[in-house]
Amino acid sequence: MSNFTVNGVYSYSSANIYSYLGRVPSNETTLKRAFDEFNITPTGKTDDLKKLDKAMYSEYSEQVQNQIANQNGEKVVPWAGLLAQIGVRATGDYEKDYAAFNNAIQLLSQSAIDGQAMAYFAGLKSEASKVFNQTNGNDKTQQAMSYEVYRAQYLG
Repeated sequence: MSNFTVNGVYSYSSANIYSYLGRVPSNETTLKRAFDEFNITPTGKTDDLKKLDKAMYSEYSEQVQNQIANQNGEKVVPWAGLLAQIGVRATGDYEKDYAAFNNAIQLLSQSAIDGQAMAYFAGLKSEASKVFNQTNGNDKTQQAMSYEVYRAQYLG
């Protein structure tokens, strides 16, 4: 059994990581990146791993629901929820929605005065880069993947 140290301070045993996440990441950097991707601040407690698994599963579930809706002929854009968080309504047009997001987030970021707001907008920008680049303007239906494969993308 080995330990993974995140941020040089917080340690997680490979056994705990496996029991909560179903796999052990290839290295400490990968585990840190997964925490960062899902905006989870490591504390060294197993609750961190629970939160990470819950966040990963939540995002995976949303993607699956979008795939199902797309297969049923409903046009569900993966960035609609993200746009709603900043008060922009998704049109379904990739270029227009991406431009609207960038304009709105730029205006909101300029008005942010405290560190928490700035961190929140930075998190939205990070999420946008994932959501918009995931589709990259293509409306092609993606092949379904298992949760294990999805986790492997973050913990590989």
